[in-house]
Amino acid sequence: MLLQSTALLALAIGANADLYSLVATVPWAPGTPSSTDQSAIYNGTYYLSDRTNKGVHVISLANHTQIGFIGGFVTGLVNGTLTPSISGPDGIVVLANRNEMYVGDGDGTVKVINLFTNTIITNITTGSKKRADEGAYNPSTETVIMANGNETPPLVSVINATTRSVIGTISFNGASGLEQPAYNPGDSQFYISVPETTGASGGAIQQINVKGSYSIAKTLPIPDCTPAGIVFGPSDQVFIGCSGSQVASFGSAASYIMNVTTGSIIANISGVTGSDQVTYSAKTGYYYASAYLNTVKGVPTPFLAVIAANGTVLQKIVTDNVTAHAVSVDPSTGNVVVPIKAKGIQIYALGGSSTTSGSGTPTASPSSTSKSAGAQNARIGALFGMVAAATAFAWLL
Repeated sequence: MLLQSTALLALAIGANADLYSLVATVPWAPGTPSSTDQSAIYNGTYYLSDRTNKGVHVISLANHTQIGFIGGFVTGLVNGTLTPSISGPDGIVVLANRNEMYVGDGDGTVKVINLFTNTIITNITTGSKKRADEGAYNPSTETVIMANGNETPPLVSVINATTRSVIGTISFNGASGLEQPAYNPGDSQFYISVPETTGASGGAIQQINVKGSYSIAKTLPIPDCTPAGIVFGPSDQVFIGCSGSQVASFGSAASYIMNVTTGSIIANISGVTGSDQVTYSAKTGYYYASAYLNTVKGVPTPFLAVIAANGTVLQKIVTDNVTAHAVSVDPSTGNVVVPIKAKGIQIYALGGSSTTSGSGTPTASPSSTSKSAGAQNARIGALFGMVAAATAFAWLL
C-alpha cells in the first residue's frame, strides 16, 4: 500500500516537477563571500552569516534588496587562511517572542541582535575559545542551547535568554564533534546531531536534558550517515542531512527521516547527501536540504532538494558547493532563499513567473513556463489535486 502510494505520488509530482522558480537575485554587498554559514527568515527579512565579510546580511524579501549589514564579528586566520573553527558569524537562532536573534561567533561568544534595529546589543560569553556554532530555542522556557563543537570534549552551552547568561554546560565525551541542535515542540525536548560517538560510528541524534541535571538523556544511532543539519517536521519526525563524507566513509548517499519516539528510520532519501543546513516549512509541508557537497560518481553535483514529508524528492534546484550550504523558507509565503557565490542571494517562489536582479527590474524567468501568476497558481493547485487523488486512489489498491 505504502509503495503504491509513494509511486503514485512521484508520478503526480513528475507531471509538474518545477514547484519553485527563480524570482530574484540580490547582489552581494559589501563583497562576494567565500565562506558563509547559516541563514534565517523572520518577519519578511532574510539573514545570512558571512564569515568572509565578518557580518550578517539583512535582506528585504518584499523588495528583494539588501537593507543592512550587521558587522562586528570575529574572523580567525591560520597561516593567512580563514578558518571556520575560530571564525564567525556562524549559526543563527531567531527568538521571535523576544524580537532578538542569537548569532554564534568565532571567539566563542554569542552576539545578541535586536531585530527592531538590527544591531548587536550584547555579547554572551560561553567560555569556549573556539566558535559558538549552531543553536536552538525553546520559547516556552526562553532557553537557548549553542553547540561548542570544536572543544575537546565537545560541549553544549545552555543559555537563559531572560538573563542572557550561561546557566549550564553538557559535555559529549566520546563524540567527534557537534552539529545542529533542534527543539522538538512535540515533546518539548532538545536534540542534537552528533557526527560520530561511542557506539554509533555512523553518527547519532542525542536528546539532552536542560533542566536540573545537564546531561545526555537518550542516544538514537543513525546508519552510515555522519549527520550534520537536522530539523523537526510533523509528528516527532526529524529530517537528518548527512555530511559530504558519507560517500567516502560508508559508500552510501542518502538523507533520513527518523521518528524520535522510537528511533526508527521511516524514510531513506537516496541520492541526497552532503547537506549542511536543512529546514522545514509548515506552510508547504516540505523539507529542504542544502546538498551542496552532493556527489554523483565522484563528480560534485550540488543542489537544493525539496522533499515531501514522506521522503519523496519533489524538485532539485542546481546550486554551488561553496556558499549554498544555507537554506531558509519564508514561513508566510513558502518562498525559499539560497546563497550562490557566483550570482548572489537567490529567491525562489512557488509558481514565480519573473526574476529581478536586486534593482527590481523584471527579466525572463529561466524555469517558468506559465504566462501569468494566475496560471502558475493554477498549476500548483493542480499539482496538489493530483497528489491528493493519487493518495486516495492508493487506498483502493
